[in-house]
Amino acid sequence: MKRFTWKLQRVLDITGQRERALRSALFALAQAVVRVRGAIVERRTVLRILLEELGRRRVGDRLADQAVFMEYSVMEERDIRRLQDRLKQLEAERSQKREEFMQTRSMRETLERRREQARGEYLRQAAKREQAEFDEGTHVAYARETARRRVAVLD
Repeated sequence: MKRFTWKLQRVLDITGQRERALRSALFALAQAVVRVRGAIVERRTVLRILLEELGRRRVGDRLADQAVFMEYSVMEERDIRRLQDRLKQLEAERSQKREEFMQTRSMRETLERRREQARGEYLRQAAKREQAEFDEGTHVAYARETARRRVAVLD
């Protein structure tokens, strides 16, 4: 019996490769999101700690540092907003990649199901051909035996 070959196997292979690439891209995006979130939390934590330290000082000592802190906090807030914008961009990109990944996965699973159906049909047809060959061999053997008996009776 010849091996089962499926015409769409190459499409299935390429779809599987694409799914793996998208999974890697999703993982990279998730890591980038985590890094940006961490940077935002870190900057906010630094601001909060500095503000608490500033609040613990006496009024006379903190006035000069308070002006510096206010300038610093404005720049940090601008950086935090920039990081938040980057986070939104990364999350939108990740959402798009996730959708693309899900479609690719669905396509791969559908192709695999169809391949298994085609393989099952191939095996059924092969079994039918094998049974037909066996039946034909049996008929030929029976016909030979019948012919041999007739010849033997005539002799």
